[in-house]
Amino acid sequence: MSRQRDYEKIVSDFEKAVLQMQKDLQYLADQNTLSTKFFDKQNNIIKALINYHHRTQSYIRQLEDQSLEYQKVKHQLIKYEDRIISFEAICIIHGIIDFPMWLSKGKETLLYEAEELGKNKKMRLSLLFNEKVTQLPIEDQKTVMEILQREVNEAVKKLLDKINKRGNKLNTCN
Repeated sequence: MSRQRDYEKIVSDFEKAVLQMQKDLQYLADQNTLSTKFFDKQNNIIKALINYHHRTQSYIRQLEDQSLEYQKVKHQLIKYEDRIISFEAICIIHGIIDFPMWLSKGKETLLYEAEELGKNKKMRLSLLFNEKVTQLPIEDQKTVMEILQREVNEAVKKLLDKINKRGNKLNTCN
C-alpha cells in the first residue's frame, strides 16, 4: 500500500472512531446512564479531538502546498544549474578556461567590460588562445597579433594621418 493510501486509511479510521464515540456518548445520554458533568467532559474531549484533527489536516495541506512549491523551485534550480554547466562547457570548448577568474570580478564589472568591448567592437582573446600564440616563434606571434590588431592599427594610422595633415597645414600657414 502506498503512503498516501495508508494515510487516507488512518484519517478515515480516526474519523469513524470519533463519530462512533459521539454516537456511543449520545446513546448513553439517551439512556440516562450518564451524568451531565461526565457527558460534557466526554463531549469536550471529542471536540478537542475534532479540532486537533482539523488543525492537523490544515497543517498537512500547508506542508503539501509548500512541498509543491519547493519542487517547482528545485526544478528551476536544476534547470539553471544545467544551463550554468552548459555555459561552462561552452567556455571550455572555446578555450576560455579563466572564466572562474572573470566570474570573481562580479556582475557589475563584467557588464561594464562587456558594454565597453561591445561599443568599441572589440573582444578579449581566450586564455588558451593567448597561450597558443605565445608558444609560437616570435615572428609568427607578431604576424598573428598584427592580423588580429589590423583594424585597430588602421584606425590609429588614419588618426595619425589626420594629425599630420593638420600639423602640415599649421606649418604652411606660418
